[in-house]
Amino acid sequence: MNTLTYDPVLSERRDATLILTLNTPGKRNVLGPAMYRRLLALLDAAQADVGIANVVLQGADGFFCAGGDLRSLAERAALSVAQNEERIEELHRVTQRLHAFPKPVIAAIEGGAAGAGASIALACDLIVAAEGSYIALSYVKAGLVPDGGATAYLARALPPQLVAEMALLGPQVPANRLSALGLVNHVAAPGKALDVALDLAATLARGARAAQTSILALLDGQGKTSIAAQFARERAAMARAIVAPEAAEGIAAFREKRPAAFPAPSPEPAAAKRPGISTAVTELFGIRLPVVAGGLMWLANADYVAAAAKAGVIGFITAASFPDGQTLRAEIRRCRDMVGDLPFGVNISMLPKLVEGERTRETFELVADEGVRFIETSGRSPEPFLPIIRGTGIKVLHKVSSLKHAQKAETIGVDAVSIVGAECGGHPGLDMIGSMVNAGLAGARLTIPWLIGGGIGNGGQIAAVLAMGGAGVVIGTRFLVADEVWAHPGYKQALIEASENDTALGMHTVRNTVRAFANDTMRELRRIEAERPDITIQDLLPLVSGKIGRRAYETGDVTRGVLSAGQSLGAITRKAPMAAIVEELEQDMMTALRRAGNLASR
Repeated sequence: MNTLTYDPVLSERRDATLILTLNTPGKRNVLGPAMYRRLLALLDAAQADVGIANVVLQGADGFFCAGGDLRSLAERAALSVAQNEERIEELHRVTQRLHAFPKPVIAAIEGGAAGAGASIALACDLIVAAEGSYIALSYVKAGLVPDGGATAYLARALPPQLVAEMALLGPQVPANRLSALGLVNHVAAPGKALDVALDLAATLARGARAAQTSILALLDGQGKTSIAAQFARERAAMARAIVAPEAAEGIAAFREKRPAAFPAPSPEPAAAKRPGISTAVTELFGIRLPVVAGGLMWLANADYVAAAAKAGVIGFITAASFPDGQTLRAEIRRCRDMVGDLPFGVNISMLPKLVEGERTRETFELVADEGVRFIETSGRSPEPFLPIIRGTGIKVLHKVSSLKHAQKAETIGVDAVSIVGAECGGHPGLDMIGSMVNAGLAGARLTIPWLIGGGIGNGGQIAAVLAMGGAGVVIGTRFLVADEVWAHPGYKQALIEASENDTALGMHTVRNTVRAFANDTMRELRRIEAERPDITIQDLLPLVSGKIGRRAYETGDVTRGVLSAGQSLGAITRKAPMAAIVEELEQDMMTALRRAGNLASR
């Protein structure tokens, strides 16, 4: 086994800029697994370090990168196609990470960027290239084809005929020509690419860094989603930016006709790294506290899930909230960029029966393809889809509304179950058994880890579930007022003013009972169901469609729509960051556990 005697990626900090230098001595910085691993580790550290504003990527010894090592590629000819795909995926993880990195990345090219080295450069946000340098997709000269995303990046930036020329003939396209076409941002004098890149980096570092991160996320999503979805993402990003400290300073500077002095970013909360409590669920997910932030339809996006991860719990992006696979994929990647190596998952909610056009299988395949480690399923048995993820290491938490369904889930091989009681928001099932009863019976009937959901709104309840043998809890309603949830302030205020008495049940006539915020829609629903016990779900859709409920989140008008909410409404007293809500839950939980321990010691 060969041992490297050099560092494959050199790292140097200059003020707020991290300089990463590809370094394969004597080989024009050819790529390989050691370099990929080192790059990813350095990028993870750079993302977590709030003092680093951006990254400059260059090559050692006057050459950016020659791509893959042809001698290594020749050896790989003996591998199977599947084995080669796994090796190629190592490169793809690097280029995708660079492309979706939440801080600006600048490529400083001296000499040339060839083959996969070109893919690395093209994945960066800005490119500075020295006169006489070039970019080349030289694969075809060795009978190979481009990888690392090169064709995708070029197709978005250059005329199709030039892309075809570069891919089919593999010429060395000079920096001056690429600059004229807009692919290269700046052409520097020979040997000065790094200096020009550092000047750009310094300008960026003085700018509004949070806004830059939002802009990069928007640019990454552009072209992957519909125009309507991109408009929605812009709307949400701009709404958040307007109320942020950067905008306050920028607007003030404009009015006062002075340069803006944007505030330095605050350190990320260290909640996820503090000591916590150990249960089967914390070990399963790698989290600090035994809490699952429930998947909230329309609301559980990357912001919500990332906030949960940073607070030391786990959240699940709701796949059904996104119109298509491309949009979901972009959201998963945005979340990964926000959380680094902290755990998060995807919620795949299935209708009770298979319907035409359902994309459950495609969603499982997409989640597995994205390398997501955890899936929360609900609605019906995930058994038909488990073969898709067998062998991937993905863990499955299945949510059920009764113990009999939990026992069935155990037999098909899920890793854990969450049992939601009658008090929960959303769909508590038909049996309507309370959370306390479920917790009292689950330990005797299940051998896999189990969680309790439904009406859980304070830390004392978490302690009670743990004392009864549970591995954790599911909390949804309490988190609806988290600052990171994008819903309208008027909607959140209505929840704060509500009590545990302000929910209502409906849709029992169509065997799909829902508990939601008591409003005009729920009152009308109960009236219709009382008058027409034979009503069908199709008859009810104009009243209960999720799109109506979503408008309440957008406008703050809570009088219409089925707005899922549980009886833990009574525990909501204020809006707060997710981390603050979790911290309060933790403190109350620890107080309750100590109190119980004191009782036992008497």
